[in-house]
Amino acid sequence: MPRSCALLLPVLLASLACDLREPPAPPTPRRTTTTTTAPAPITTSPRRVALLDDPEPRAKPRGPALPWNARTAIAVADLQARDPILYKKLAALRPDRRVGDEQFFSQSIISDPRAAPVLLQRLLNGHDPVAVRLAVVDALPHTGGDWQEGAAALVAIDASPRVRKKLVEALRYVAPPHNLAGLRLALTDEDLDVRVAAARTAGFTRDGAGLFTELVSATFDEDWDMRAAAVQALGQLTGPRGARNNPARDRLVRMLTDERPEVRLQVLLALERIDPAGLRQLPDLERLARDRQSPQVAEIAARLLRERPPATGTAQQGTGGGGLVSTP
Repeated sequence: MPRSCALLLPVLLASLACDLREPPAPPTPRRTTTTTTAPAPITTSPRRVALLDDPEPRAKPRGPALPWNARTAIAVADLQARDPILYKKLAALRPDRRVGDEQFFSQSIISDPRAAPVLLQRLLNGHDPVAVRLAVVDALPHTGGDWQEGAAALVAIDASPRVRKKLVEALRYVAPPHNLAGLRLALTDEDLDVRVAAARTAGFTRDGAGLFTELVSATFDEDWDMRAAAVQALGQLTGPRGARNNPARDRLVRMLTDERPEVRLQVLLALERIDPAGLRQLPDLERLARDRQSPQVAEIAARLLRERPPATGTAQQGTGGGGLVSTP
């Protein structure tokens, strides 16, 4: 072996031993420049936030309801736009049936709720003859539409007392509070027939007791027909309430001396409904049993006297028209 090779052999062996003891270092990663985009924030609409906070969304509060004449105008305009043929038929419709002096609509078109605003418009305009307007009022309940508030308001608008009276009579089919509003207007009407019709209708009206003050005031009216109608309504509305606690009783007892027999008759009938036991104890019955102006009053008073129970003690004359109160 040459001398140079002998000298290099130990060096090579030492280098090989070092490579076996120390593994090579891992390569250094290459640096790269990257752009990182931050995620966009999640936005939620106010409506979604409200829905998440309140799982039961609330309806927006409604404003005040439109008055009847505004609703009528809107409904008429809508019908003109959607069905002009139907509107023209309703606007020109005439009664086709007559009973005595009264005319009526019998056409099936009247039973459409869309007829109500057109009929109210015709009454408000007042162009139809009185006989036709009377038929229009009679047809309103048959429409099934929005007519009740308008009919109550028209009591103070229509120029004809006959039409106003017809409107008053239709109020018995109107729900509160519109029926009471219309009757309250009618009780101050300048026409006697309208006022009398209002008093009589009040007796058949739901919640008619809300007119108690007006009806009691009507018992002082100078016209006997108005007084009789008010008494009749009070008897129908108040009914039995534990006899003497009835607020109408004292006024009615005093009216047993009314100058008109028609009024005295209605007072007897009303008191028999309100306080039958107390009525049989009234000393006025002896006088009424001899009533020469009204055989009917005399007959009712005599019957009540026969039904009067025997006194169980000392009878004392009470206040409020001479009622008797038995004391043990």
